[in-house]
Amino acid sequence: MAQSQIPFLSVPFKRTTDVDWTFPLKSYIAHVYQEDPEKYSEEAYTLNRLRQDTRGAGKDLTGRDLLYRYFGQLELLDLRFPVDERNVKVLFNWYDAFDGRAIAQYSLAYEKASVLFNIGATLSSIAASQNRAEAEGRKKTFNFFQAAAGIFQYINDNFLHAPSQDLSRETVKMLTELMLAQAHECFLESSIREKKRDGLVAKLASHTVWVYGNLVDAMQDAVSRGVGIDKAWVTLCQVKHKYYQALAQQHRAAFCESEKQFGEQVARLQTAESAAKEASGKLATQLINQIQSSDHANGTIPADGGSALQEISKSLAATAKEKGTAATRDNDMIYHDNVPQESILTPIDRLKAVKPIPMSELYGQTDIGKVIGPDIFARLVPLSVHESASMYSEEKAKLLRTESERCELAEAELKTSLEYMNLPASLDKFRKQEDQSIDELMTPSKEVRQWAEEIAIEESANRTSMREIIETLEGFKRHATQKLDEATLSLDQEMHECEKMRVKFGDLWTQQPSSQIAGDFRRDIKNHRQTLEQAGKSDNEIIQRLDRVSGDIDILKKGSKSVLLEKAFTECASAALGGADGSQNTTTQSLLDLDLSTSSSPSDNDGKSGGNMKTKLKSVESALEKLRTIESERKETFQDLRQRTLDDDISNVLILNKKTSNVEQQIFTAELEKYKAHKQRISATIQQQQQTIRELTDAFKALVEDKEAEKLQKRYSQVDQRRQAVITRFNNAQKQYFETREDLKRPVLFQCHRCH
Repeated sequence: MAQSQIPFLSVPFKRTTDVDWTFPLKSYIAHVYQEDPEKYSEEAYTLNRLRQDTRGAGKDLTGRDLLYRYFGQLELLDLRFPVDERNVKVLFNWYDAFDGRAIAQYSLAYEKASVLFNIGATLSSIAASQNRAEAEGRKKTFNFFQAAAGIFQYINDNFLHAPSQDLSRETVKMLTELMLAQAHECFLESSIREKKRDGLVAKLASHTVWVYGNLVDAMQDAVSRGVGIDKAWVTLCQVKHKYYQALAQQHRAAFCESEKQFGEQVARLQTAESAAKEASGKLATQLINQIQSSDHANGTIPADGGSALQEISKSLAATAKEKGTAATRDNDMIYHDNVPQESILTPIDRLKAVKPIPMSELYGQTDIGKVIGPDIFARLVPLSVHESASMYSEEKAKLLRTESERCELAEAELKTSLEYMNLPASLDKFRKQEDQSIDELMTPSKEVRQWAEEIAIEESANRTSMREIIETLEGFKRHATQKLDEATLSLDQEMHECEKMRVKFGDLWTQQPSSQIAGDFRRDIKNHRQTLEQAGKSDNEIIQRLDRVSGDIDILKKGSKSVLLEKAFTECASAALGGADGSQNTTTQSLLDLDLSTSSSPSDNDGKSGGNMKTKLKSVESALEKLRTIESERKETFQDLRQRTLDDDISNVLILNKKTSNVEQQIFTAELEKYKAHKQRISATIQQQQQTIRELTDAFKALVEDKEAEKLQKRYSQVDQRRQAVITRFNNAQKQYFETREDLKRPVLFQCHRCH
């Protein structure tokens, strides 16, 4: 036959009537938030449904979660809506858990406290219903009773001026102690099953005796205050008080035996037997009768709780008697130790093994969000929160400005340092000196080839060459001059004939003098001659400019792959390196070879200097690459910082702390801490950049001061200078070509129009 379990008390539920949140919430939204309340119909319906679910919540984990979900939403609701008689007016009607009296209030605190009371009651019911024959059952009982104690303690700490007796500070404190006492019982039970040391078990049982003695007093006081606690609760605690008194004495007796205190062992076993008989006798019988006669108690005490406790107490009394008889016999026959009176026995030390589990630890951090769910009225943000969020946005903007200025300053420092050393452009001369021949170095640049291609295309696209345009222009000018001469001659002839006729006929010749009639024509002819003269001067200037670059234009006309174009650059290399006659073979020698061939120092021919320069060049390139990496990382870090600040919305955090005064700055400081890593990373890149710039400066200085590098640099500079001069020459030629072509078109058109 399975051993009976010591019965545990569970807290009765508070009942409530239905509540309608819809109308009060919509009215407040329309009046205060100035929004269309119909937009929040679904949210109001959801809150109503959660309230309904709490009324049917069972005494299990699902029921606990339903209650806690509603409580969590009430907490969030309280941050947006003042629920009272003047604002969101909702009447909450709850019944006292012990005497069933109805009490109604408009207070949201009353609603929350009542829901929490039922959460504690649910936890106590789950704990009391566990099968403690298994270790897992005992563990659950232990945890759930401590969790229930945490809920009741939270009620006691956070809700004052309770309107009902079941929520009064004294009653809730008594329930907290009851939950802890039963959790302690469970721990004691496990210690006995696990055969812990008798001295430890005695101390645990002694604490149980003490706490149940206090509970008996607290419950009797509650009854006298009118709290409707069932008398069976008081009797049950009295039975347990005696039972654990007997248990503590029995285990203390076993400890005394191990310490060879045989007389005290006998006395404590006698005391244990006496206490166990008290528990199993009149008190247990009274408990059985009270449970049978009270429907209310049957809901919080197992129906067989009285008889089970009576059997366990009788069994303990029998064990104590048996052990006491044997101990007395051994002491009388063997040890002859003095047996002290019960009144002078040393009280057993107490050891407490339980504490309330805080309500904040009822769920894990990841679970609590799942239980409560998203904030029902998350779309509604109070004006004060909007203002605080704006202040936080300014704090983020300050942070971004500060970091942006640091990044810009670092970028400017890097740019200035590189420009001062002309890096990386100045490294080309060092890179090319060891592996590039003059023929490769002094080839037409990409731009020159492009210019040549453009001019070649222009020449092939136009049937009339520039020289033909010039000749055509000259022909037009000659033709125009001829026509003007003919017009002048005609006017002169006409004037001569007119005067001749005037002399011949005298007054009979009435025609006006030709000089008067032809004055306008002569002025026009004069103006045209001046225009032709000016056009001629302008054309001559254009032709002179063209003549100056005609040779280069002729080269460019041949196209980008012209031999003459290649030759222009090759001859440039020869001239730069001193080959005035062009006889030096520049197509196979590198600059390094040329320099070494002109050096008279043996040390210059041992190859060490060139290798050293290569190493120094690599050091400079390595530092440059490191700087590029640092710069890229700094930019990426800042961009990530910018994006994160843009996405950062702490409205929910501000809402959750809305009722705490003067907390905004603390929240801002705490929230901005999440960007500390970005700031530190930017600082690190700035420090690394400064150090790397110093390394680069030293490496570049060593490179340019290298003996061989200095010689090669000089050679390279000579060739490069000549090369740039050739490029500039061809650039000027192509510009003159296209400008002249456009300039020549205009006179031709002018002359064409004049001729017509």
